[in-house]
Amino acid sequence: MDTLKIFSILFIFSLQFVISFSNTKNLKDLSPLYKEIEGCYNYFMDTTNFIESSKGYGLTQDRLTNPILSSIAATGFLIASYPAFVELNLMEYEKAKNIVNKTFDTILNIQSDPKTSYAGCISHFVHKITAERIETSEISTIDTAILISGVISSAQYFKGDLIEKGNLIWSNVDYNKFETSKDGKPYISMGISDLDNPKQLSPWDYYAEQLMIYILGAGNPNPENRISSKYYKTITKIIGSYEGINHIYSWFGSLFTYQFSHAFYNFKLYNDENGINYFDNSVNASRTNYIFCKNLENTYKTFRTPAWGLTACDIPKGYSGELGAKPRGFGGDSSEYLLIQGTVAPTAAISSMPFTPDESYEALLYYQSNLDICNEKYGLVDSFNLDYLGDHWYDKDFIGIDKGIEVLQLYNYIKTDFISNLAMNNPYVIQGFINNGFVRVDQKD
Repeated sequence: MDTLKIFSILFIFSLQFVISFSNTKNLKDLSPLYKEIEGCYNYFMDTTNFIESSKGYGLTQDRLTNPILSSIAATGFLIASYPAFVELNLMEYEKAKNIVNKTFDTILNIQSDPKTSYAGCISHFVHKITAERIETSEISTIDTAILISGVISSAQYFKGDLIEKGNLIWSNVDYNKFETSKDGKPYISMGISDLDNPKQLSPWDYYAEQLMIYILGAGNPNPENRISSKYYKTITKIIGSYEGINHIYSWFGSLFTYQFSHAFYNFKLYNDENGINYFDNSVNASRTNYIFCKNLENTYKTFRTPAWGLTACDIPKGYSGELGAKPRGFGGDSSEYLLIQGTVAPTAAISSMPFTPDESYEALLYYQSNLDICNEKYGLVDSFNLDYLGDHWYDKDFIGIDKGIEVLQLYNYIKTDFISNLAMNNPYVIQGFINNGFVRVDQKD
């Protein structure tokens, strides 16, 4: 029987976990969440280019330790964070709106630069001041999607001319130009590396954080740039089970793959044509990640604490995108993988707050109680490992996308779905869901 055809049946066995963990709202003291958001705010205020005369106005750093390198994904998360900053009285409305407006102008200028963009998609990394492409950084479909998602969300909050300008930025992106194939099936590629010879990079052939690409592509305000639902329908969606909990899993099982799209779009509201509800799916993925870590507490000291969460992050030997929990597509049984398995990125558990509030809250309290993990000004560091070479290792860096996803997901918990509902007010976003075959949960037969 086709995996997707039995999706609803399998999900019944894990429904108890969805009910228990996604509807829990019993946190009495939200001050730890506010504290981390304020740390993220400080990070962005110190690492974002607010030089009015520069071409990179509004761009923010990829990480604290590199003052030149700007990540367009981190910038996208920041743009969507301004509404939360305003709501929490960290920034005045008019000031934030002015920053967002000028940042939109920066993005439009980058999109018009053939040395930095292709079909509306932008280089993953650009110079923070000049907005020029960094060396051979790829023109990235997913990082552009995060940027555009931030644009849409912020535009819906500040309204006025920003909605039209935001839709213009969005309409410039033509994902049709990134079609590739694998095993005879069509996919959107991860981007291109050479603007002079735009050969497509690897395909998005597996379920992961790129859900937002299909919504953006199929709902594009410019009908000529809309993509077919075939790209969403061809991605591999395999249901796996861990400790009796079932969900569609990503290749590495990294938590960020279950979080990024949900920060911007409220997938609670829609099921796809096979009955998949991706919010419920992320609840189960977060729950299995938690249990997977706790099952390793006799192996790794890190997990004997309330710490948990495996996701892409810095590790003692550099940066790894392979950290994740079972079930997952990647085998991950090598000694190299086991060596880095004791590394935890605080953002992993924190950004699952809307999915597993109790477990995420407990982890946040633990992180904030350790001065090696929680910086007084910027909040949680990127990662740490209590097992590395028999000693404790604490990262000294902070990464923009981690700070950004934390703001959005913490505020999505504090004020239920506030950020993820902003984009849902844009009719083109709704069209993106519909064009991919998604149906409102409250409109099912």
